[in-house]
Amino acid sequence: MPTLGTKITWSKMRTDIEIDSLLFYLNRLYAQLGDMTEDFKESVESEAQKIVDNEEKDQFLDWYQDEYWQYAEVFPRLFLNSFHVAVYSLLETETCGIATQIGKKQNQKFDVSEIRGGGYFESAIYYIKKLTNIDAKNDKQFSCWPDLKDGQGLRNIIVHYNGKVTKESHARLARKCGVYDASRKEVTLTHDYCKRFVKSLRTFFSEMYKKMNAGNVL
Repeated sequence: MPTLGTKITWSKMRTDIEIDSLLFYLNRLYAQLGDMTEDFKESVESEAQKIVDNEEKDQFLDWYQDEYWQYAEVFPRLFLNSFHVAVYSLLETETCGIATQIGKKQNQKFDVSEIRGGGYFESAIYYIKKLTNIDAKNDKQFSCWPDLKDGQGLRNIIVHYNGKVTKESHARLARKCGVYDASRKEVTLTHDYCKRFVKSLRTFFSEMYKKMNAGNVL
């Protein structure tokens, strides 16, 4: 097995650290949201037990129902949506960074930033393919490409439609990923999905750096 070159080794280490940090952040914050929800629920129920009159007790519980809904549903949705957008941003940033390094090594006058259309990620993988023949869109070369495209689609629904499913194509994608709330017609990301998407990023960059090393790209 070939040894990774120095530049590739340090670049890969930096990317791995970024991914590790995101995964730690996801798991820690999601667990804390769960603890906050349970603490709130227990606190309200404890206070409710002190009320003798049943009608008054029901009114008391109803009063806090909306706040419980915030803890149990709204906060996790906001957190996971913003997390997914952050992960996709890392995918864009790191891939653009790789493309820029390749361009500099080859003394290219045309930089990846000059490519227009399709978004930063699409521009970067197009640039890399043109300079190295490493084709990120080829799922035989990159096993996680379909997962990245799905994640890109979900990211776009979150950013451009606030997670609301307004097209049948959006619904198909959300159902495929197991994150479709049909009753609300919106994307509802899960902790498990977010972990899977982070894993896809790890796989993508691992495969990318291996191909770059094999081709002596950096």
